[in-house]
Amino acid sequence: MGVVPARCACGFTELDDEEIADHLALVFTPDDSIGPDGKLHEELLGLACACGYLAIAPEEIEGHLLTAFMAADGIGLDGKRHENPSAR
Repeated sequence: MGVVPARCACGFTELDDEEIADHLALVFTPDDSIGPDGKLHEELLGLACACGYLAIAPEEIEGHLLTAFMAADGIGLDGKRHENPSAR
């Protein structure tokens, strides 16, 4: 039995070359990478964020960036509701 691909509330389903984290980053990250906290959040050298956050593992930097940009109501920049199924 294979792994069931993650689905977003908008209907997006993970593909072999695009994970749910990639999809969420696309729909929540503004072009200027400035978060609601007024800080620049951009991955530097793989495990560091421009805001000063340092991760130990790649999953941590992905989680940090998602947390920095994801709206509390789940509404993305496209006006649609998006949800990370692993956050439930």
